[in-house]
Amino acid sequence: MAWWIAEKGNPPEWFGRTEVSEASAKSGAVARSLQNPHACFQVRYRVNANGRTEVHWEAVDGQLVEIVGDDRRRT
Repeated sequence: MAWWIAEKGNPPEWFGRTEVSEASAKSGAVARSLQNPHACFQVRYRVNANGRTEVHWEAVDGQLVEIVGDDRRRT
């Protein structure tokens, strides 16, 4: 199990910085979004090496949005 922060638009197999916990990945994405206005940073998750990568959160301009299916929820 692992969490990654990657800029939106990068292919799913490209991960960027690896984080140990969900909380640190979320705070890292928010920090990066504040440093790079209007850029979207995704918090991606993969359970195991054979599983597919999923986007769980997106951060833009310091705002974190939860991705649930096609639905986005601001947190």
